[in-house]
Amino acid sequence: MVIQNKIKQLIYTGVILLIFSCVEHKFSFTVSPDGSYEVKYKGHGDKNDLMDFDFSLPTDAKWTINSTLENTEAESYDYTAHRLFNRNEYFPNTFYKGDSIYFESLLKHKIKVKHFNWFFRETFSFDAEIEGRNVGSKYPLVEQFILDTENPPKGWLKEAIMYLLTETLNQADIEWNTRPIINSELLNWKNNELEMLSDSTLLDEIEFYKNMGLDIIMQPASPHLYNEMDSIFKTLEDELQITLDLIDDSFSFQLILPGNLESTNADSTASDTLFWEFGLQNYMNENFVMQAHSKINYPRRQKTGIFIAFITILIFWRLRIRRRRI
Repeated sequence: MVIQNKIKQLIYTGVILLIFSCVEHKFSFTVSPDGSYEVKYKGHGDKNDLMDFDFSLPTDAKWTINSTLENTEAESYDYTAHRLFNRNEYFPNTFYKGDSIYFESLLKHKIKVKHFNWFFRETFSFDAEIEGRNVGSKYPLVEQFILDTENPPKGWLKEAIMYLLTETLNQADIEWNTRPIINSELLNWKNNELEMLSDSTLLDEIEFYKNMGLDIIMQPASPHLYNEMDSIFKTLEDELQITLDLIDDSFSFQLILPGNLESTNADSTASDTLFWEFGLQNYMNENFVMQAHSKINYPRRQKTGIFIAFITILIFWRLRIRRRRI
């Protein structure tokens, strides 16, 4: 019996790991002295994971794209994209262009590359945030699963399903007298049916039990709320699925800024290049922040400016003296 349980656990863990495939995402930012910046992206790994929406790829016509995704069977595939951005031009928070996934569910990368010319000096800045997924506050057992996928905590998938259902109820505009009824029926279903299932059984029949839970919370509600509740649930479900799909995705950023580096939180540096490397564990709760700032000083301009300011003050002072004498 002990051996059988171990075999079942190994099979279950194997099924879980097959859901997630590794992809490497590499970004290179090179900022020019005029403030324009060049971005190169390279994705490498499993074809399906490259093409899904956990991290959408650059597809805009402004990007120069090369890909091996159309090739026949291969162990891994490559997708590269290259684009030159103008000075202070907006960098997209996401590359997703479709309408089947709500914006709230997507992984967002807020990146700003700024250049300011103050005559006496020029400043360059790179500020980026990979938006946190707030996993720990939403589904703590999923957080444990992400930290150790080879030893999934018991009940992590049940917890995730219950979060999707209860949060759908919380966000929907359900009548005050109907809400307690739905909560009671949902709790009864959880205790008497959902909790009786093994994690492997639930994984195999996830669609069946997900739809059963949806029926429980939607049937007592007013029909005019069905579309709203369905949209809320889809947003939450896509958010969770995207988070899980990101488990084995790794990211690396490289940055070159002009001038003298003033501050950065880069993981490492080599010559004039800054490096960051991170994965889901780094942003599953809080935002992952990357920042670097540099400047170019112009001593001659500063001296000229000081001289001009001195002459201006001197002339102004002498004019005031003349006026007083008059």
